Amino acid sequence: MTTARRRMDVVVIGAGASGLAAARALSEAGRRVTVLEARDRIGGRINTHHDPRSPIPVELGAEFVHGQAEETFRIIRAARIIVEQLPDHHLRARRGRLSSFGDFWGAVHEAEQGIARYLSRDGKRDVAFAEYLRSAKLSTERRELLIDFVEGYHAAHVDKLSAQFLAAGQEDEGTAPGAPPTSQFRIISGGDSLIRWLATGLSPDRSELRLNTVAQRIEWREGNVTVHCAQRAGGALEPFRARAVIVTVPIAVLRARGLEFAPRLPHKERALAQLEVGHVCKIVFRFRQGFWQQPEFLAQRLERRSRQRKGVEINFLHAHHEMVPTWWTALPARAPVLTGWAGGPRAEALLDEREPARISRALDALSRALAVPRAQLDELLESWATHDWRADPWSRGAYSYPGVGGVSAQRALARPVARTLFFAGEATDTEQTATVAGALASGRRAAHEVIAALE
Repeated sequence: MTTARRRMDVVVIGAGASGLAAARALSEAGRRVTVLEARDRIGGRINTHHDPRSPIPVELGAEFVHGQAEETFRIIRAARIIVEQLPDHHLRARRGRLSSFGDFWGAVHEAEQGIARYLSRDGKRDVAFAEYLRSAKLSTERRELLIDFVEGYHAAHVDKLSAQFLAAGQEDEGTAPGAPPTSQFRIISGGDSLIRWLATGLSPDRSELRLNTVAQRIEWREGNVTVHCAQRAGGALEPFRARAVIVTVPIAVLRARGLEFAPRLPHKERALAQLEVGHVCKIVFRFRQGFWQQPEFLAQRLERRSRQRKGVEINFLHAHHEMVPTWWTALPARAPVLTGWAGGPRAEALLDEREPARISRALDALSRALAVPRAQLDELLESWATHDWRADPWSRGAYSYPGVGGVSAQRALARPVARTLFFAGEATDTEQTATVAGALASGRRAAHEVIAALE
């Protein structure tokens, strides 16, 4: 029979960006906190590999700093982390010919305004984005752009994503729900720099971090929680007791009842049912040389009007008709690395295949998009790296998005219960859903809620 551990003020479940942000804020406020993490590492869906053969860190999870969110840049300044701004060039690839997208984010923002007008004109509260597409008079080019944006950026199905969620983006560009950023950045030293800074700020006297510890059940009453756990390798652990708990578990794990609550939380279950799990397939390829950086490479493929634009380089490449429709380079860094990205339905189809088949499909897509013989790509390829977040038992997906009628679900999921149960994670942030900034902000928000409740 097990015995209870020393009672803490707060148990935080999950050592990703959200959980560690919450734990650091609690620790700085003098609260005793235990962080439980099922994985054998911290970082959650930030998963940075430092391969000595690669000139840049390999990001298998979150990679970009979207916009200039203060929550992220506050840490960047405090930790003296160096970031670089991406040039944000977008090219369209079609049968080996490349053309400029022009103002990519401007086109997305214009579409968001169109969705808002559509919902307002017809008096609709919410519909699937697909319904808007069917009714809107859009060029083929614009329709393809929007489908790729919804499936790629939001990892969503067009027939599941809330149009109201997208329309909200036009209210305050860069910060409103669903809004695209006007600028994007990359952390030169890797996204795990943020995670390390958060973790090293935990007071050794008031906090502990437990890896390979799987939270399975939370028994609770007001002012008292008992978290039952097991070792990742199997075998029960002594329960953890505290006055409150912050749950930062991804929604796919919660929906699969990977963490149980006693008593149950029907209102949270209803909120979870209105949020969808987005899936992505991300593959990072390292080649012997950056063949796409050669001036003659672009000159041979760019349409004439695109060649006349100054400073055109391959930064983001969009190939709508391919199974892997989005690619990006390491710019502004010069590195022989290309990242392939598929989201939504195409990602799910790729993830249904074994990894070698996925890699082959991605190389086929790249070969067609850039008009480079597949044999040449194979000869230049040195390595690849990927992570299946859908098959990962501690994530079961990439990130979240609101389904039809689900815009209020994020706020409902974030709401504390009886001053005892608190919730954080990107799915609970109404301003920056599906981003590291949203995860960080939600963790700090939950920590402040706990501090106020325990006073």
